[in-house]
Amino acid sequence: MHRAYKNKPLSARQKLANQLISKKRYIVEQCFGTIKRLFRMGRASYFGTVKVNAQVILKSICMNLKKAANKIFVDQPLRRAIRPNVA
Repeated sequence: MHRAYKNKPLSARQKLANQLISKKRYIVEQCFGTIKRLFRMGRASYFGTVKVNAQVILKSICMNLKKAANKIFVDQPLRRAIRPNVA
């Protein structure tokens, strides 16, 4: 996204580009924020490209499992408990 700087406002074209990008970008940014917050990926735990890549892949798998679990269990309507008729 384009950013305005001191004494240099955004042009109309840059504002339009920001609007078009933002519709998709906020979805992706939420995912990255969740990975950083829930799975402690603000900083890598290992040294070396191979180990860090493996860690990112594992954390991404965890994120996908979390999304799948939310789709299965959270999106279903709650079933009401069956109460016996009390007279």
